[in-house]
Order: sequence, then structure tokens, then C-alpha cells
Amino acid sequence: MERINILHISASLFLLSYFFNVFIYGSSDKLVKAKYFDIIPFIAIIGASNLALLFSDFYVYKLALFILFSVQSLSAIFSRIIENSVAHLLAYILSICLLLMIQFNIMIPIQFLNIANILLIGIIIIIQFQNYSQYKTPMHKEISEIYLIALIGVIIISYGASYFLINFGLLIYAVFQLSEIFILLKFYKKSRASIDGRLSDLEKRFERTVEFEAKKRTSFMADKVEYIKEKSQKDPMTKALNRNGLTSIINDLVNDSSVKIFSIAMFDIDNFKSINDTKGHMVGDECLKYLSYAFMINNRKTDFLGRYGGDEFVLVMPHINAPAALEIAERMRLEIQNKSAPKFTISMGISTYPYDGKTFSSLLEVADQGLYAAKEAGRNQVKYKGNVFTKG
Repeated sequence: MERINILHISASLFLLSYFFNVFIYGSSDKLVKAKYFDIIPFIAIIGASNLALLFSDFYVYKLALFILFSVQSLSAIFSRIIENSVAHLLAYILSICLLLMIQFNIMIPIQFLNIANILLIGIIIIIQFQNYSQYKTPMHKEISEIYLIALIGVIIISYGASYFLINFGLLIYAVFQLSEIFILLKFYKKSRASIDGRLSDLEKRFERTVEFEAKKRTSFMADKVEYIKEKSQKDPMTKALNRNGLTSIINDLVNDSSVKIFSIAMFDIDNFKSINDTKGHMVGDECLKYLSYAFMINNRKTDFLGRYGGDEFVLVMPHINAPAALEIAERMRLEIQNKSAPKFTISMGISTYPYDGKTFSSLLEVADQGLYAAKEAGRNQVKYKGNVFTKG
């Protein structure tokens, strides 16, 4: 009864090794692929225990080991040309053939089995140690080393002179099987932990990449929106704000509670129609471009220049009162008079928020009155017709 139990324990370990390597580990590694054939001794031992046989249980075990070692040694040699599915199918075919041999009492001499099993396990060990230096993982090396335990167990099983020695050999071989399963489980857990770590790292990298791409696209879209907005509010020729942009800026200043005062200067080119008629529209366009350029580079970065229409421009000066606006306007009038190329002059009118109006239209009306007064007074002048007292 003791012998039978040890045989069944060994058979169960063969089944456990087979199940783990085929259905859990599932690698194409040649060491793992050889374990596909561990189903053979399990089927032979369990199947034979339910048959009325002339053979002893030991003989069945040795015969199963002979078949197992034969295909494992061949698998180690030809592993590259044997697919997993083929190895799996071959294992079941050999198991059925082995059961048929046992059922029909086809015997192989016991002495042959003893010698063959020792030689075959020896061949497997030689193959393992020949490839020892080529193994990439500690798992292969550790399994190669414990094959010496298998060799000792097989020798005792083959040439044990008593039931006690044979059972002792079975026990040693079972220790080999347990050690092999333990090593596989240990490295399987490590590989799973490594895979989980890599997956976690990849997930984090993916999240960072997605976040980066999202920010990149958001930034791109924001730039695109800003570009479109700028294009919709800029005059393409002079690069000054167009009427929409100018209206938007002034309305923002009116609605900004932190802005207590600001001034606007409305101006145009004196005799601009005459310039176009006598010198051509290209010269007229150059005058407009120069006028815009001069006002942009000679005023504060916080000021805004807009082209209201034709040759009419509006300079918006935040936090500037009427007297200061007159000084700025006069300085710019002299700048244009002295440095413009081609030569031209400008007339300007001033208005100040909130004294001359609290809306764009009311401010523009006062500035336009000043511009008209400058024209009536002989052009090339700055006039203010608002409500703030100024010298002169």
C-alpha cells in the first residue's frame, strides 16, 4: 500500500507539472516544452492501476519513465522544429500507445528499461549542462542542477534490491519533481511581478503620453484659435487692429473696473485723396503702412492702434488723461511731419473717458469733432473739443 501511494504521489506531481507548464506558464521555451510529455506517466500509472495486469506497478512506472525520457531527450534536441501543439498531441498519442502496450502485455525486458532509463536521464543532464552557459535566466540553471537528484532517484529505482530501496528511489524522484515545480513557480511569480511592473510602467508612460498629446493639441488649438482671432481683428495691410478689433478693445476698457481713465486719438492723412490721385494708390498704401508702423514703434506697448476705415486711424491710450493725450498726439504729429516717407502730414482729434463719453460711439464723436476742427484750422494740427480743461 505504501508503494502504491508513492507511485500515485509521483503521478500527481507529473500531472501538476504538466498542467502548470501547459495551461499557466504556456511558454515556447524548450525546457517548458519538454514538460508537455509529463502527462504520459500520469496516464500510464493511473490507467494501469484500473486494469488487471500481469506487470508490476514498478514495471509500469519504469516503462512510463522510458517513454518520457526518450521523448524529452528528443524534444531537447529538436525543440526548434517541434511546435507546442505538435508536442501536446504527440504526448497524448504516446500515452494511448503506452496503455495499449500494457493492456496487450507487450513487454520490454526489464534490464533494458533499467539501463535505458539511466542512459536517457544521463543524456538529458548532458544536454542541460552543455547549454548551461547559454541559459539567459537563473531558472534554467537551477533546474539543470536538480536533474542530478533525478539521476540518483532513477538509479535507485532501476537497481534497488528491495521494496524499501525502490520506494526510497521513488521518494528521491518525487523530491526532484517537487523541486522542479517549486523553481518554476518561484520564477513564474517573479516573471508575473516583472510583467505587472512593466505593464504599470507602460500604463504610466501611456498616460503621460496621452496627457502630453492632449496638452499639445490643446495648446495647438488655443494657438489656432488665437491666430484666427488675431486674423479676424487685424488689418492685413497695416497690421493695425481693424474696426472689430478696435471696438472690442475699447469695450473691454469701458467694462474693466480697474481702468478709471483712458484717451483716444482719431487721425487721418491730410489730402490723402490727392496723394492717391497724383502719386498713385501704391504710394497711398505706403503712406498708410508707414503711418501704422510709426505709431506702433513710438508708443507704449500697452497702447493700441486701429484702422477705423480708409485712412482714418484711432490710437487707444489706457490710463492717459486729456492733457497727456494732447502731448502724445502732438509728438506723433511732428514725428510724421518730419520723418514720413513719402512726405505727408496728419490731423488729429482727442477724447477722454469718462469725461467725453462712456461708450465707443460717444468717444469717437468727440474725437471726430476735434479732427474736423483740425482740418478747418488748416490741417497738420491736434485739436480737443471735449469737456476737460486744457491749457491753450
